[in-house]
Amino acid sequence: MSTTAIVASFMAFILIYSLFMAVKPNKESLEEKVKRLTAEKEAASSPKMKVSWKDYLTSLSKYAPQKWTKQLDNELAQSGVPLNGGEYIILQTFLLILFSLIAFVLSPWNLIMIFLPLLSLVLPRVYILRAKNKKIRQFNNQLADVLLTLANSLKAGFSLFQAMEMAGQEMPEPISSEIKVTLREMAYGESTETALTNFSQRVRSRDLDLVVTAILIQRLIGGNLAEILMSIHDTIQERLRIQGEVKSLTAQGKLSGYIIGALPILLGLVITILQPSYIQPLFHSTPGIMMVTFGLTFQIIGFIAIKKIVTINF
Repeated sequence: MSTTAIVASFMAFILIYSLFMAVKPNKESLEEKVKRLTAEKEAASSPKMKVSWKDYLTSLSKYAPQKWTKQLDNELAQSGVPLNGGEYIILQTFLLILFSLIAFVLSPWNLIMIFLPLLSLVLPRVYILRAKNKKIRQFNNQLADVLLTLANSLKAGFSLFQAMEMAGQEMPEPISSEIKVTLREMAYGESTETALTNFSQRVRSRDLDLVVTAILIQRLIGGNLAEILMSIHDTIQERLRIQGEVKSLTAQGKLSGYIIGALPILLGLVITILQPSYIQPLFHSTPGIMMVTFGLTFQIIGFIAIKKIVTINF
């Protein structure tokens, strides 16, 4: 079978599969409705812009499998990536096709034919995971300042809604946008308890879970909410201090792991540049390909093991 026939069959399969998997979306939740209405209001008040690639991506996202988009929507929202689930699937499909075409062009390198398509599937997921972890770290670092603002506002006589509104206006991203979404849910008629629970589920932060649980318990049994928030603020501040000390103590171990993991790859590149014929059998013979595969596998396992050893969770 020719390369053109293989590529055409693959693209036809992706298109037909996406069309068959596309079903009617689930009932729109209050959070999605709030975001949609807010987006429509902002779009109506802003001047019209030229159509960008994002608009074409959005128009194609309706062909994405709706069974997968719901979970992807939550993950992308938690990571702060400005895409929805359907747009992500379409973009990853194009990336898979592009990397597959590159692999077909480099078909004499059998290892690349397997590695490149897999790389197109792994890299976006790794990017989302890193963006999600980065957003949670930024959120946790800002949460202590938010608690201090809320506690001082409550002591000054503001209600919880007014205190959250002030915190949303004064704090930077990403915590300000999450607070504003929660406030819009409350303004559109959602109960405070449900809005705060949705807030906690969106962010997936253990520190925020502690804050939301304390607020919900206080609303049930009463008590001084300002003092409760100040107590949680002190706890989070102490935890951040300890995390900073642990990070500085484990920095040397992490750097050693990165160097050890990169050393074989750098050594292979140097040998390839200086003596290409010496390393060529690794990529053009069955034993060589097996050695490279096992080497990469054990490199990944060793890197994960080192990362687990030097990573201390609180």
